Amino acid sequence: MKSLKVQTGKLKGKSIETPPAVAGNTNFTPAIVKKSLFDVVGSLVLKGRLIPEESVFVDFFAGSGQMALEAVSRGFARVVLYELAWERSDSLRKLFDKIGATYEVFRKDVFRFYDKLNVPENSRVYFMDPPYSFWEKKNDKFRLLAEDLLSKENTTAVFVQSPIHPGWDGFEIRKFGKNFLSFKIRETFAPEAERQKKENAEGGEDEGSLKLSGTETVRSDED
Repeated sequence: MKSLKVQTGKLKGKSIETPPAVAGNTNFTPAIVKKSLFDVVGSLVLKGRLIPEESVFVDFFAGSGQMALEAVSRGFARVVLYELAWERSDSLRKLFDKIGATYEVFRKDVFRFYDKLNVPENSRVYFMDPPYSFWEKKNDKFRLLAEDLLSKENTTAVFVQSPIHPGWDGFEIRKFGKNFLSFKIRETFAPEAERQKKENAEGGEDEGSLKLSGTETVRSDED
């Protein structure tokens, strides 16, 4: 059985096994896709848009748990995983117990329970990697879920892995072989811009002079 390795951080090099197949599905996130996602996360940290130690990483359709494990390694305060398969969800609990992470594992339907999650952290990052067989009929359902997550004030970013180009407006989409990584950063004021806005308001200055920083432009063009 192939093992998956943590790429960087305090758990760098740690290996976990790929999860058992469920209904013939064995897909997992390739290393290059994982690197691309966390490179984006790293850029948000450098820009002051995300503080991992004050954030939660939410992994829908968690499978092996490697994405949440990478988030733990990179300093996220907590990880939350949703996984319906009994054997996989039990394995996830054992894995995160062993490393001593702050975590929750839910054996629940993502679509029915995603908005029941209690999130005390200042910000959250979501990752979705649904079974590839779902995409033929549920593309719109995934899009609506992603857009609802992005409508929440404390959502920083939503990432989605898929075997097809989803064609979602406003999302940046990168192709890696047969895999696509789609993501969108929720546009918001950077901390410095918020401070400057407050000072302008108190000093009676024209808010029109305020320059925003740290906002990324997203695109949705096929490679």
